[in-house]
Amino acid sequence: MKMNSKPIIVCPDCGKEIEVLKACGASNFFCNHCNELKSSQRVKAANPIVFPAQPEK
Repeated sequence: MKMNSKPIIVCPDCGKEIEVLKACGASNFFCNHCNELKSSQRVKAANPIVFPAQPEK
């Protein structure tokens, strides 16, 4: 049996797992430990395996 688990996204400040909030086509990142929203740019930079770099056009 193959288990598909979603990748864990961590906070760029504290390193704890963060929540992904999706609404109206946008994704926001919230850290329950820091109790604040995190910049998607910083979250993506801190999680390069989950968000591979896109080539610039």
